Amino acid sequence: MSPSMFDDLDATPSGAMEAIDSRTLRLSAHPLTEEELQGLIRYQEAFLARVEGPSGGPGAVADAHQAGLEASGLDVKRVELGTVLLRAYCGQRWTARRLRTRLVELETQADAASAEKAAKARTELRRIEDLEPLARRHGQESLELLAPHEERLVALHARMQRALTRA
Repeated sequence: MSPSMFDDLDATPSGAMEAIDSRTLRLSAHPLTEEELQGLIRYQEAFLARVEGPSGGPGAVADAHQAGLEASGLDVKRVELGTVLLRAYCGQRWTARRLRTRLVELETQADAASAEKAAKARTELRRIEDLEPLARRHGQESLELLAPHEERLVALHARMQRALTRA
């Protein structure tokens, strides 16, 4: 007998359970509009203009957040709901870009270790480029709204991540 009755329990989530969770979460997701997307972009740009500037201090992030809210024309709830979607989408797209770059580097090398890493990178890239789970969670319409703005959004995402980790 095993030391714990849970030792042999397979607790890994199945695809079906993840789909059910995504559908449940989808019920609470806010569908993004073009107007809100433009407001979120204005929020990020105003936030970054304030937080990347030479001023700093203990209230810099709070001041930047307030400036972002004012520039966005959105209330706090809409900014926070939209930010969840932007972080998920842009984080996934940024990671896919980095992985593609790494894959190109690995494919130029001729050793067995690099070939093995490249195979793993290809598998991971297929998983990361699959936006279907994100669409189940946030809605396909929202993702279609983001796609034409991907370059700008990913660039803002990278700057936001740098600014927030520095703050």
